[in-house]
Amino acid sequence: MPTTNEAAVRSPENTAVTVTVRHLRGGLAGKQQVIQHLPAVIGRSHRCEVRLDPRDTQASGRHARLSFDGTAIWIEDLESTNGTRLNGNYVSRASLTSGDEIELGYGGPQLRITFDWPTAQWIGNARSETYFLGTCEFPLRSPWRFPVYGLGLALLLLPLWLGSLVAAVLLMPPGILALLLAWSMARVNLTITPSHVEYQGVWQQVTLPWPEVTHMHVRLRTRGQATYTIVGQTRHIHFSPPDDASGIELAQLIVRRTGRQWETRTSR
Repeated sequence: MPTTNEAAVRSPENTAVTVTVRHLRGGLAGKQQVIQHLPAVIGRSHRCEVRLDPRDTQASGRHARLSFDGTAIWIEDLESTNGTRLNGNYVSRASLTSGDEIELGYGGPQLRITFDWPTAQWIGNARSETYFLGTCEFPLRSPWRFPVYGLGLALLLLPLWLGSLVAAVLLMPPGILALLLAWSMARVNLTITPSHVEYQGVWQQVTLPWPEVTHMHVRLRTRGQATYTIVGQTRHIHFSPPDDASGIELAQLIVRRTGRQWETRTSR
């Protein structure tokens, strides 16, 4: 049985979350609304918390609902006439990632949903929820790749500038190696699929099936980015997201796929 952390899951009543709804298309295009209390109904009715323009007839009076269960924000179609699409796909109920776009009726109003809350509230929020998770790719390119590229180019061009054969023999091989290293650093990527997680790093590529995951932990630094580790029976994956938002999104997807909690560690 997967290890879960039901006690650590925060309830909707005691977890602060702010949702911003931006109208991308429809009668209210260009406007946005900030919601601080969920659930919130979206529709043309004047009783809806997120009210659409009455002229947006592709949308129903009570079209969809945004809700928060303590671990994720959900969009739910309220048996609307023309359906609800999430990032182009029809859904009846689905969890949201900040930045997702929903369409209310084919060709109807389009909204972008963004939200944020402290990363710590995601750590340990594990529930064995079952839903279909498609393939998602997350680039983890190192910011050091540009200086390494520059070093490689400098080592290759310096012998030409000096016009020295000895300098060419000494500097061009490490210059080529530096360019190859920078190219590898630009290819670092984490791919999440319904069956496994795959890490393509500078020196290695690791494929870890979800059933083999034994535990997970995240090291929170007082300075710098967090480092996540997914530990398997025979293999493990280390990765550092390029920013906090990506880290939250990755942590959410991995928790939902494994049903296991993130164990927190702090370092300076």
